[in-house]
Amino acid sequence: MKTSRIPLVMVLLALAPIAGYSFALPTMFQHATLMSVSPDLPAAQARVKFAKTDNGNISIYLMVKYMAEPHKLQPPASVYVAWVRADQDSTPQNVGAIKVNDHRVGSLKTDTPLNVFELFVTAETDGQVQTPTGQRLIWVNHTTD
Repeated sequence: MKTSRIPLVMVLLALAPIAGYSFALPTMFQHATLMSVSPDLPAAQARVKFAKTDNGNISIYLMVKYMAEPHKLQPPASVYVAWVRADQDSTPQNVGAIKVNDHRVGSLKTDTPLNVFELFVTAETDGQVQTPTGQRLIWVNHTTD
């Protein structure tokens, strides 16, 4: 009688989160911070990893998946833009557009001189905008350890 190994694989995948393994994300995102997501993007998931650079800046590695196509949002947009700001009273700084592929997965790598900040994502009509016009769709606060 021939035995199938599929059940064993399914058990291993089911136990992977308990054992600390993740098969759904690239290695660099296995210990990343889960970001908050607006109900306007119900399927979206976002993770971010922060790392201190040699010159004292903070590197931001942002990965999103299951993102809605920006032109299907209300109001329609053309791109997702990531922003950082030191606090609620500070002017947000555009740190880059998130390129989302046909599989609704996107990423962004950028640096900021800020050590304590809010990172958030909006949907915009242009990736070069200097002030966010869309609502905050994804966000997380970063504080130094």
